[in-house]
Amino acid sequence: MTMTAVEAPGAERIDELVATVRTKAWLAAVALILVAACAAGWAWFGQVRDVVVATGVLVAGGGPVPVAAPVSGSVAEVLVRPGQDVAPAAPLAVLADAKGRRQVVTAPAAGRVLRTAAPGATLAAGGAVAALGPGAGPLRAVLAVGRERAGALRPGQPVAFGPGGTVTGRVLAVDPYPASADLLRPAFGDALQAGGRHLVTVDLDRPAWPGATLTSVTGEITVAVVRPVDVLLSRGGGRG
Repeated sequence: MTMTAVEAPGAERIDELVATVRTKAWLAAVALILVAACAAGWAWFGQVRDVVVATGVLVAGGGPVPVAAPVSGSVAEVLVRPGQDVAPAAPLAVLADAKGRRQVVTAPAAGRVLRTAAPGATLAAGGAVAALGPGAGPLRAVLAVGRERAGALRPGQPVAFGPGGTVTGRVLAVDPYPASADLLRPAFGDALQAGGRHLVTVDLDRPAWPGATLTSVTGEITVAVVRPVDVLLSRGGGRG
């Protein structure tokens, strides 16, 4: 009888311990089931965006227009300043050729002066005396994308700009060949560093504001939106 009285409390403690372990195991199993269900739901119904992040500049209409020197010579005088609006045929600069003859270079169209050659600079015929931004037109962005991702881009793909993608647009065109820095410099100067990369034009579906041209921007181009399960299955198929 004494043995039974001593062992009873220990047996009760063992039963309580077993019950506690079973309860914790049951709770852990329920938690695992919930986690698995959430993961499966996300895999089937969630979305993963494949995006290309690219930098570039805003432009109005067709973008900056370089004003070419009609003859070779040096810049004797600059008659305008960056940010100044000019009318068609407005004088921009004076060139002096090797014989000292002076020639006035005028604006081919109305626009805003983006930059000019420095006084005293020597220019070959066709060299950029100045660059003008169109006075009006649709707002667009010119982005530079590396060749490893350019092949995935197509007209119509959505593009988001700004914090939280507050400004949106769509890809208008993708240049099939990498851009040449020498060809871009007369129009864009150093504002667009795209040598060796493909230019992507994005339509922002709104009018440009004065001074928008050459404003730096960063855009996210959405290439595809897929389910996580499709990504996993495609990777598994690729390994097979």
